[in-house]
Amino acid sequence: MKSFVDKYLEFKQYGSINYAIDYPPEPNFGDYSTNLAMVLAKQVKQNPLKIADDVRLFHQQSNFSNKFDIKVEKPGFINFFIKKDLLIQELISLSTKKDVYFKQNDIANKRIQIEFVSANPTGPLHIGHGRGAAIGDSLARILSFLGYDVTREYYINDAGYQMYMLGLSTFLRYQELLGKDIEFPKDGYQGDYIKDIARQLVNTYQDRLLNIDNAIEICLDSAKSTIINDILNDMDNFRVTFDVFFNESSLFKDNEVDSTLALLKEKGYTYEKDGALWLKTTQFGDDKDRVLIKQDGKYTYFASDIAYHKNKFLSRNFDKVIDIWGSDHHGYVARVKAALEALNIDSQKLVVLLVQFVNLIQENNKISMSTRKANYIELKELVKEIGIDAARFIFVSKSINSHLDVNISLLKQHSMDNPVYYIQYAHARIMSILEKSECNTVVNDNLFELLTQTEEINLMKAILQFKDYLHDCAKTLEPYLITKSLLSIAEKLHQFYNKHKVINENKELSCARVELIKTAAFVLALGLSLIGVEAKNKM
Repeated sequence: MKSFVDKYLEFKQYGSINYAIDYPPEPNFGDYSTNLAMVLAKQVKQNPLKIADDVRLFHQQSNFSNKFDIKVEKPGFINFFIKKDLLIQELISLSTKKDVYFKQNDIANKRIQIEFVSANPTGPLHIGHGRGAAIGDSLARILSFLGYDVTREYYINDAGYQMYMLGLSTFLRYQELLGKDIEFPKDGYQGDYIKDIARQLVNTYQDRLLNIDNAIEICLDSAKSTIINDILNDMDNFRVTFDVFFNESSLFKDNEVDSTLALLKEKGYTYEKDGALWLKTTQFGDDKDRVLIKQDGKYTYFASDIAYHKNKFLSRNFDKVIDIWGSDHHGYVARVKAALEALNIDSQKLVVLLVQFVNLIQENNKISMSTRKANYIELKELVKEIGIDAARFIFVSKSINSHLDVNISLLKQHSMDNPVYYIQYAHARIMSILEKSECNTVVNDNLFELLTQTEEINLMKAILQFKDYLHDCAKTLEPYLITKSLLSIAEKLHQFYNKHKVINENKELSCARVELIKTAAFVLALGLSLIGVEAKNKM
């Protein structure tokens, strides 16, 4: 459809037009629909229905006329109806070339870094981190599958005030366990995990830390090591892996922060005011200039973040960097992009995805989370409650830009109302049928020509649309599109199964149907694997 529309635009010499091709809400509006006529109407000052009719006439005279039909609907929608011959040819191509059918050809080994999770090593991972982990890992799987060279990275924020507070919180709990009276700071870390770490320190050191000058540092090292190991275990259990773990502290150790600030100073983009060092981010679109070094001589997190992103682009030469942050960091994007421009790095190469909050629905109450107040649900608790598959699926089931409500009771159900079960059951249903099949048929036009029922055609279309959803996912960086496609395939499979017998007295028709559902099973398993969910063979 896109090739056809682009040919039309080229023929009319309209240039580049920002149009959309979507799936219509109802089958009678076609398999695809475009708003091209409405978009063009503003530019060429014509009635959109007249433009749409012109597109229809162009189609009749083009070599696309044997691939799909076009119908025009008010106020100017152009609806495409795929012809069965094209469906069959695409289905044959998918059935016989499964290893390459979904690949993209215009990637040229593009190097992409995805930095995600990067939770501060000050406490356990909560369900908000889990959503970022599922999204980041799914995107990495999807882009890698399509042929991109993807690096998965975890940035460990192991420098600054929060680390001091982690060490102090642990030391105070250590003293408390030894019977000392303490005054715990309001911004200290109050979770039980701090008490557990302090208990380990008591077992190791008894009361010796009370008389050691660097006791807080020892407590910090123990807390940081314990928490990071816990995070890594959680990620491993959640089927999430990383290629690189990058320590913030290494930027100071390797002098990258100072060298970056020196470069910015050399370019004339820094100045001193009120005893602090500032960056002229307003010159590059930020709403105000930002502090790099505070009055007390301490570096801001912004300073190390600039050095970190300079390292990504200039030292490691990534073509594209995708940062996945929590939505509470929305005000941080402009300043980072401004800093990149100041370093003469194209800020368009940095894509920041802001993941919206997760609400856990428990007894009709939404639970808010704060690491310091220890009022949160740990990721491992949710996984234990609903399972890895359900958690992985639900975390990517909505747009990154949408808040997510996790309904625990629904996700624990073994029913068709549970979307994870619904898809996995479709795959298991197919595998059960394939075990009974004796078909060993050569896939060709004649085989699929036997499939004439509405439910068969609908299943064909849903299977083939997975390619569109997959490529759109790579373009928009929205993995929920994969879940949307999988639900559509599962729905069409169940509808087909409930109305038609796959293996019947007509052997040729049976084998055609077997090949159709075998292809559906392949796509379901592929789609589930791309979001880190297991395809079940039996349920």
